[in-house]
Amino acid sequence: MSLYKPRLLITDSDNKTLLILKKILAKHDYEIITESNALIIYNLLENECFDLILLDITISDIKPLNIIELILNEYTDTSIICVSDTDNYDTGIEAVKNGAYDVLIKPYDMESLPTLIEQAINELAEETRNMKESGLTEITSDIYKYMVDNSQDIQYLLDKDGRFLFINKRVESLLGYSQSELIGQHYSKLIRHDDLIGWKYRFHDSRRKVNPLRSTELQFNSRKNKARYFDVKSISINSAEFMTNSSLSAEENNVLESAATFGIAHDVTVRKKVERTAYSKASYDYLTGLPNKLLFYDRLNMAIKQANRHKKFFAVMFLDLDDFKYINDSYGHVVGDQILVETATRLRSCLRSGDTVARAGGDEFVFLLPQVNSKMEAAIIAKKITNKMGKDFVIEGALHSLSVSIGISLYPENGKSSELLIKSADQAMYQIKRNDKNGYKFLSSF
Repeated sequence: MSLYKPRLLITDSDNKTLLILKKILAKHDYEIITESNALIIYNLLENECFDLILLDITISDIKPLNIIELILNEYTDTSIICVSDTDNYDTGIEAVKNGAYDVLIKPYDMESLPTLIEQAINELAEETRNMKESGLTEITSDIYKYMVDNSQDIQYLLDKDGRFLFINKRVESLLGYSQSELIGQHYSKLIRHDDLIGWKYRFHDSRRKVNPLRSTELQFNSRKNKARYFDVKSISINSAEFMTNSSLSAEENNVLESAATFGIAHDVTVRKKVERTAYSKASYDYLTGLPNKLLFYDRLNMAIKQANRHKKFFAVMFLDLDDFKYINDSYGHVVGDQILVETATRLRSCLRSGDTVARAGGDEFVFLLPQVNSKMEAAIIAKKITNKMGKDFVIEGALHSLSVSIGISLYPENGKSSELLIKSADQAMYQIKRNDKNGYKFLSSF
């Protein structure tokens, strides 16, 4: 059993979060330092060494990319995990590109953090151990082969027909294929069909007289048919420029003579996951999974442009759950949240392809019906919603009854801007809410 305790620097803009993290990590065999002040963090980085840094890039005056460059240049045995929010996710992506192990988007699962930390520390230790155990001290063809085989990227050579002449061992750990399986195979064996059609000439084009470095993003198929994302840089090469190398075997020289394209594929799956997560958090409601107001406004503005261009009309609806506050206050937020989730499911089932329902906040929902051809069509959908929502909710064995009030506005009669259309639907909703509730109402007739 090792007596060495990995040293962690845990940073966060919120001191309460630091207390929670310290409590979680205290269960593991780490030496932990927590900090939220940028000046103290910089002082710690200049004067002390750490095995891992959890770097909150949202802390005021923190320059994450400068810190990452400093750490990776000065302390090669330090892993960095960045913490970001949706406003700074572009910086988080750049951090991963520049050498950070991973990036977490707030709010993240703090209970799973120890597993990620252990994984980051172990992987860096393994890489360091491999380098030390290699015992290579001279720049020879053997060292170059070692460097290629142990590269974090897939490196390959293609012949003029697009078949693999060489591919390094990294393909085994990333995609599950052995080198021998791919030698002689066409590159289309790896690329997913959707990307193959549009990018085949960018991936392999030895017919060009010039040979600039070409870069594109592609999806590769793993052996298990799971997609991984790669940033692929390829360059057309002229085999006539290669002289026979006496240090290489005849077979290796033949490979060089046949080569038409050299490429490097860098795995960006983590970055794509970060991008998707950030987009989802920025555009969708965390509880119901419905679009949020930001995404709804984007779609509504697009509908206005299309309706104006084609001289058509459409409907916007504003829905409020009647007496939801009473249920939420009487039975608690857990029951209230379950009702909101079930409401989202019911509302989706009432819509057609092309329609949108979004959570506006609390117990309010908004609808975009871009393909209604008459006022009656909008009324039919509203009636369908009121009937669906009139059925009892069964939550934890108890029955809960709700009704809904729906206001409907029409483009262009009730407004030609997104703000005015939503305001008009909201006004119509309050008109019915002030009366008997449980129904729908147009702001005005055609």
